[in-house]
Amino acid sequence: MYSSILSVSSLMFLIIIATACLLFYYYATSTFGYWKKKKVIGPTPSVLFGNIKDIALFKEFPGGCHQKIYWQYPEERFVGIYQLRLPSLLLRDPKLIKHVLVKDFDHFVDRGFHTDEEREPLTAHLVNLEGQRWRQLRAKLTPAFSSGKIRGMFPLLMECSENLSSFMKEQLHSRKGELEVREVTARFTTDVIGSVAFGLQFDAMTGDSVFREMGKKVMLPSLKNALGRATRAFLPWLFDLLKMRTFPDEIHSFFTQVVKQTMDHRELTKTQRSDFLQLMIQLKNDDAASRQANDELVFTDSLIAAQAFIFFLAGFETSSTTLSFCLYELALNRNCQEEALREIKAVRSKHEELNYDAVGEMNYLELVLLETMRMYPPVGGLARVCNKTYRLPETDVTIEPGVAVVIPVYSLHHDPNYFPDPEKFLPERFLDKEILKSHTYMPFGEGPRICIGMRFAMLEMKLALAKILTEYEVSPCSRTTIPLRMDPKTFITAPVGGIWLSLTARS
Repeated sequence: MYSSILSVSSLMFLIIIATACLLFYYYATSTFGYWKKKKVIGPTPSVLFGNIKDIALFKEFPGGCHQKIYWQYPEERFVGIYQLRLPSLLLRDPKLIKHVLVKDFDHFVDRGFHTDEEREPLTAHLVNLEGQRWRQLRAKLTPAFSSGKIRGMFPLLMECSENLSSFMKEQLHSRKGELEVREVTARFTTDVIGSVAFGLQFDAMTGDSVFREMGKKVMLPSLKNALGRATRAFLPWLFDLLKMRTFPDEIHSFFTQVVKQTMDHRELTKTQRSDFLQLMIQLKNDDAASRQANDELVFTDSLIAAQAFIFFLAGFETSSTTLSFCLYELALNRNCQEEALREIKAVRSKHEELNYDAVGEMNYLELVLLETMRMYPPVGGLARVCNKTYRLPETDVTIEPGVAVVIPVYSLHHDPNYFPDPEKFLPERFLDKEILKSHTYMPFGEGPRICIGMRFAMLEMKLALAKILTEYEVSPCSRTTIPLRMDPKTFITAPVGGIWLSLTARS
């Protein structure tokens, strides 16, 4: 009798397990017929992972994974893929990319990044917000990045560049002429953001800086962080169910407190500064005076903290990584380094000091940075989500709301059809300014959601390069990795193990 009951129990258990497995399999694959029904060509998806298995298992960085798919279908204008179980359209045709990002932007306003303002208020920033709230915020923040505002910030940038010079001299003395330049440039950009955004001295180049440590924790290329970002992006319901966090609690607490304390101090002392935070304070005060009952966007302290946080995160990491990649390529391409130095000397001899106008005249330096961002775009792919039914121009394919669109920036930047000899560092290719309008080159994004701080970032990076190349000759060293390997655990294009170079003081 007992054995019969046990057998029935075991059988029931097996049936439950089998049913659960079948239900899970159905859930995981139920969307996989989406593109076949629409007769859109694409690779066969795998259970659980769709077509991004290498990204999900941290075997390949996103740009590299998309590039493999991109070259599987060289004759197609677009390719149907699945990000886990999410139907997504990978665009290969620049004309279609222009439609999605610019002409038909109203159908693709949102990026599809999950936010939970109650639990994670720092995620309610300009990059993540959607719809009307994004439109209102973008319009209000745009004046902070006008030419006049950026010019006014230049003295603060110069102060940071002088600190960079002193920091490098000190570091090189103790490290026998070799530096991990990504850490150096990250300290510089951290101090820049501290000064122009928060009005604070972050001291990233003069000692132990809590802000630099916080920056490291945010961008730490760990499996835990990468898994959290992947779950948030593709399984938001699971992310919420497990109460996962985009960033650790200490990050939220730290930045929220810093912004609140700084704002309170300014309002108490009536301090005024020409920086990002001052604009936010003004917007908050104006908003309180003119707010309508049906306004979707309300400037609360937490919303301001979120904008300051994304300015910090985007401002220090992408610029510092681009600068380090640029120094790496200049070290390997001495002719480009020499040409850059000739221009810097010529411009400096024309001006009494290294000022805003002088940096603006350094055209070759700009070409060098443009080419660096072609080879190593900070974000390997742009994301958009269809928000109302859309028919792809010149096709019979219609996509519905909720379908994601992937613009494979890294793949386009390395396509020889658009950039001959794509693995060669050739700044002169950008003498043809039409490339910047071709929708094959998009390191800052494109359309209404293009990076709001693009001009500021270029000025900051050109100034840092002018300072470094004036004082140091850059070359490979024994610890330089050739070629670089991209880290699969980061959401930006970043090298494994940093970038080590030799810097020799110029006579």
